[in-house]
Amino acid sequence: MAFLQLSDPLVPPYLRSPTLVSEAGVPRYWASIWSIVSMGHLAASTQTGKLRYIEDLYQHADRLLGPSGLDDALADMNDAALADVLESWFVSIRNRPRITRAD
Repeated sequence: MAFLQLSDPLVPPYLRSPTLVSEAGVPRYWASIWSIVSMGHLAASTQTGKLRYIEDLYQHADRLLGPSGLDDALADMNDAALADVLESWFVSIRNRPRITRAD
C-alpha cells in the first residue's frame, strides 16, 4: 500500500491530506481527484481508511493492466477494461479463504 501524507508548507492547506501513490511515487490521479472533491471534510484517519480500499482496487488493476492501468482506463473511458478489472476484483474477493467486512 502506498500512501503519502502531503504536509509540506508549499502545499495548499486544502490539499494536505493522505494521498495514494503508485510504486513509482506518482499520485494516483483519479483517487486524488476523488479525495479532493469528496473527502475534504473528513478526518485524515477516515480518509486513510477509505483510501486503503481504493488502493486494493488499484493494485488489482495494476496486476491486470500494468502500472497506472486503472487511471488510464478511467481516463480513456475504456468500459471493457473497467468491466474486466471490476469483475475479476469481485471474483478475487469472493475466492478469498476468509472474507471480512472490509472486503
